[in-house]
Amino acid sequence: MSLIGEERKQKIVEWIEREGKVKTSELIERLNVSGESIRRYLEELEKEHRIKRVYGGAVLHQSVSFQPMMISNMDGIRRIAYTAFQLVEDDMLLYIGHGVAPEQVAARLRGRNLTVVTPSLMVAKALFEQRAKGVFTGDIQLLGGTIDPKHLVTVGEHVLQQLKAYVFDMAILSVEGVDASLGLTCDAHGLSTVTQAVLDQSRQCYLLADHTQFNQQKRYRVSDFSKVTTIISDFPEPTDWKRALAEHEVEWRFAP
Repeated sequence: MSLIGEERKQKIVEWIEREGKVKTSELIERLNVSGESIRRYLEELEKEHRIKRVYGGAVLHQSVSFQPMMISNMDGIRRIAYTAFQLVEDDMLLYIGHGVAPEQVAARLRGRNLTVVTPSLMVAKALFEQRAKGVFTGDIQLLGGTIDPKHLVTVGEHVLQQLKAYVFDMAILSVEGVDASLGLTCDAHGLSTVTQAVLDQSRQCYLLADHTQFNQQKRYRVSDFSKVTTIISDFPEPTDWKRALAEHEVEWRFAP
């Protein structure tokens, strides 16, 4: 295929990653090409396991999860993940934590050459599947420890000891609750201690928070905002949060 054809295919993937789904009719208009060309691009992308064709268009290719999960704000989470993915650079030592938004970032790391460290079985699964298809060439390091069956992550003292060996260029994190006064909170003690350790050993910490996590206070406190570099969210910065975030020089990045 010509270079311009590959560029069009890449644009299609980027649109699907950003929007969750694209229609064939929209692609014809956006790319100003024939319907036959769009069908050919989609067929090739599906064979490459990058997208999945559906009636009238295409969605992002994703494997079946370990467990069924209902997500109330998937559109916002996809936008957050796409924004975070764009910040990832080759040759990074990258930590990806638990949660749907970090999992979505991992699913977008095609073509990146970097080392990913994670305690999340879901993140590791997404990366290993991409590695098997030849679209991810980086290293994958799954932290060993006791498995939290609810969140499908490894936790415990063994994980904390392993983390001491790293200084991450970037950490991509998610927690169950984000509150202006209390900061970051989790609903499991094991998760909170692992996240605390990662915050201490990362040069940049990106917190992915959709609006359903705002003003939530869970059982275990992780940290205030002092070690967070940037919050990436599907909503603009709440007015009543501005003072707390400014105090710790936290950037708020809206994912449109």
